[in-house]
Amino acid sequence: MFMCKDVVENIMGYIDCELDLQTLKELEKHTGDCPECMAFVNTYKRMLEITGKLKDKPFVTPEIRNRLRILLKSKVKPA
Repeated sequence: MFMCKDVVENIMGYIDCELDLQTLKELEKHTGDCPECMAFVNTYKRMLEITGKLKDKPFVTPEIRNRLRILLKSKVKPA
């Protein structure tokens, strides 16, 4: 069963459509039941659209992705 921290840990894979089917189903079920996570995913997607920093843009380097992942993990409250 997915928890909020799992959404944060998988956000980049979700945005980039790189999750396996089972993980995708679990993430979508959780976000369907958790308004906070749904808002997080929608806000994150919108932020990427607005800034134009999608996967195929050179700005989003592996280092930036890793730093963002670390930052997001540090903001998640333990369950």
